[in-house]
Amino acid sequence: MRSIRYFGNGDVHLAEVPEPQLVSPDDVKIRIAYCGVCGSDLHTKRAELDQLYGDSVKDGLAMGHEATGTVVELGPAATAKGLKVGDRVVYYFNTHCGSCYHCRNGQEQFCTSMRVNMSAMSDYLVVPEQSVYKLNDTCSLPRGSLIEPISVCLHGIDLCRIKPGMTVAISGGGAMGLILTQLALRSGAAKLTVFEPIASKREMALKLGARYAIDPLAEDRVAAGQRITNGIGYDVVIEASGNWRACDGIQKLVARGGLLEFFAALYKHDYDYPMNLLDAFFQEITIVGGVMQSPYMFPRSVALADELDLDALLVDGCVFTPEQVEDAFEAQMNGKTIKSLICFNPDAK
Repeated sequence: MRSIRYFGNGDVHLAEVPEPQLVSPDDVKIRIAYCGVCGSDLHTKRAELDQLYGDSVKDGLAMGHEATGTVVELGPAATAKGLKVGDRVVYYFNTHCGSCYHCRNGQEQFCTSMRVNMSAMSDYLVVPEQSVYKLNDTCSLPRGSLIEPISVCLHGIDLCRIKPGMTVAISGGGAMGLILTQLALRSGAAKLTVFEPIASKREMALKLGARYAIDPLAEDRVAAGQRITNGIGYDVVIEASGNWRACDGIQKLVARGGLLEFFAALYKHDYDYPMNLLDAFFQEITIVGGVMQSPYMFPRSVALADELDLDALLVDGCVFTPEQVEDAFEAQMNGKTIKSLICFNPDAK
């Protein structure tokens, strides 16, 4: 079958690999329809995570975890969710043991026996039933590919503890930043400001409800934030660009007693965030680390797929064939797409 793999040093290309088969009784086999290009995939393409991957890329590292598809085979024990062949589904790339301390403590994102399957940029995928969720009939397969990103954003919003009337700023207007924008507004965010250098993404942020959209390359963002918040700063600031250059000085946007979340924290491995601890002491801000997991988020995210404006993120020209993987990555890196989708099954409905 076709599978997009990473071979190190920025080399991402389509390969031919064996088709996965059911192994465990509760396994589910999915024919992939659409798989989104994640910001982490872009970091991979830029060779920014090679040190993390090590020798695992030698034979080709599987890619993809934002996918929808159709069930084509079920193991005999895959009966808990009532799935059947032909169902349109989305999957979560982590499987949790349910027995370790963290799973029993309501922290499945820290499961000590977690199994990960990030090979959804392929024709077929096999995962345990635990990881599979049926799509609502009203949710298209392309829209459904944004459910995993929604789940991560939803966890990030939960960690921010936004109350109605709190002022909120978001750094980065990519797919995640625009989903965060919609979720923050639904949480009651006031004076919501998106800092984004690409004009089309700023326009989209305003269309989706942001009060302000600022180009941080053309205007000093701290000065803009002070003007918008009457010199107080934002109660919540979310860094969602994934660009380490956007981090320096971002704490100056935060109000005293406010919260700063490094949402998209896959910054380059040798970047150390500069922060004066004495300033932090007097400012009394809370810092939340990166959000990579989606603990207990998928049922809520499946429901939100019908509530959020996802079509706005799937602009014309965002769908590519597996053979066009280089174009898909390039379009998202250059801002031509907000979210690139790779379509493995154009006949899927």
